[in-house]
Amino acid sequence: MISVRFLAMLSTVLLVVGALLVGEALHGGVVQGTYRLTSPYVVLRVILGSIFIALGYRFKTPAEEYVSTPSDQPTRSDREDDSPDPDQTGEFDPEMSPLGGDGLEHVDGDRRDAGDDRGE
Repeated sequence: MISVRFLAMLSTVLLVVGALLVGEALHGGVVQGTYRLTSPYVVLRVILGSIFIALGYRFKTPAEEYVSTPSDQPTRSDREDDSPDPDQTGEFDPEMSPLGGDGLEHVDGDRRDAGDDRGE
């Protein structure tokens, strides 16, 4: 069976290519006036673009089906066990801070020196 993700990608590619073909034909025939609207260049591009668009809609995957497909990445529920806060208290732990021993004090001092009154 063909993958749901492959069908979604194929649908998108066909829709985009079809829209580009129709758009280019209209641009060359109507906007620039380079080609007549009944010239083979315009007619073939509109027909071929319409076929690509129809095939793109035929292979279109419903969003529910695509979202429910599992991926290789772990889900959020799997990553909850790897929380940096094992107690789940939400308190600041200075040992886990990458700022060093002085914590956020120097950041607050820089903010006050700059005249920003958002400090606590």
